[in-house]
Amino acid sequence: LNPTFASGGSIDDLVAEGLLHPECSKIFRPKRDETDSGSRPITLHRHQREAIETARSNKSYVLTTGTGSGKSLAYIIPIVDRVLRQEPRQPGVKAIIVYPMNALANSQVLELEKFLRFGYGQGKEPVTFARYTGQEQGEAREAILRNPPDILLTNYVMLELMLTRPEERRKLVDAGMFPVSEATLF
Repeated sequence: LNPTFASGGSIDDLVAEGLLHPECSKIFRPKRDETDSGSRPITLHRHQREAIETARSNKSYVLTTGTGSGKSLAYIIPIVDRVLRQEPRQPGVKAIIVYPMNALANSQVLELEKFLRFGYGQGKEPVTFARYTGQEQGEAREAILRNPPDILLTNYVMLELMLTRPEERRKLVDAGMFPVSEATLF
């Protein structure tokens, strides 16, 4: 069974209300490839909108809802919005998203590419992101340390290692947002 969720309006509606940064209208559209800028905005569920409103007021929240209901967007959209609103833009990690398994982190990287890379091109993303799960080899890890992304996707094992390694802790663990995906699995 897949329940029908109440509508929370479109991304464009939230931008028009001032709840989201204007660039979110371009980012959060379904896209097929890097040249596609998307033809329509994403329509949100009410629980996603409420999560965005809560995050915008700088309050913590826990969201529990069914599979396929858009939990990831309920924390990705507020992260992207907060990064876009930073003036002047400061380098470094603004959010660390923790996943219980690498497969979930890998899947989320693909989703972030659709929103943040498609329509912009690699290296031109309005908000940067990287996976840091232990699967990355030497040069890829060094590149992340030299130029930390806005959003870092990791797992709980790597988070623990980052906290115990002084260079990684200094360069990567200074995030203002700290979503935990699938918290019930920890």
